[in-house]
Amino acid sequence: MLRLVTKGLKGLFGFLTIIPVGMESIDDIARYFFLCPIVGLIIGAVAGAAGFASNFFLPDLIAGFLVLVIIQLLTGFHHLDGLLDFSDATMARGDSKRRLEIMHDMFTGAAAVASGVIVLALTGLAFGSFSGLEILKVAVVAEVVAKESMVLAAYLGKKPAYEGMGYYVVESMKNKHVKAVASLLLCAVTGFVLLGFQFVWVLVAMTVAVLVLGSYADKTLGCVTGDVMGAINEINRMIALLMMVAVMA
Repeated sequence: MLRLVTKGLKGLFGFLTIIPVGMESIDDIARYFFLCPIVGLIIGAVAGAAGFASNFFLPDLIAGFLVLVIIQLLTGFHHLDGLLDFSDATMARGDSKRRLEIMHDMFTGAAAVASGVIVLALTGLAFGSFSGLEILKVAVVAEVVAKESMVLAAYLGKKPAYEGMGYYVVESMKNKHVKAVASLLLCAVTGFVLLGFQFVWVLVAMTVAVLVLGSYADKTLGCVTGDVMGAINEINRMIALLMMVAVMA
């Protein structure tokens, strides 16, 4: 069992990051997708440690944006690409088939550029509001919440009609209540250990955002795709950080 879990985690790190651990099969990645918060913990810890160290010789704002840059580099801008594609699809007119075509094309529209700039700017500024050990803590929490939001979106969303990573991930989470609870517990334990009771507000905000964005995707696209989960990841990282700025201030 431990070997299978380790193999699944290896697949997740290979798929969600640029860390050269090798890739596993789509089935293995999808089966253990509920462990995404662990991937988020490692990414957040690495980026947060860099922010903590840079605080000794850089202003808080620059250190904050450095954390964001490292997160994006570690993830290979994978989820950011999903945000851009999803933004173009949401602004398009037409039925779900037409929106999916736009989401999968190679062009980047004004909606994608605008949403990318807004989300990255707010995320960087929010990171820059913290310093010292706080920037390390919030980096871990924000990234764990971002990854948990993808798991929750897959659990609640509709499965795509076509076979892709989104199809297999949603299929693996559909009616898998134990997986959903286990993933949420991983996220909650991390958040409460690092932030205490204040994490409740972050958790509530993440849940509401997933419900709203997931329902919108189901309504306009007819499903939750990999791009949708990537967009939800980026948006919920930003939301988690803004909530932490609000409650920790």
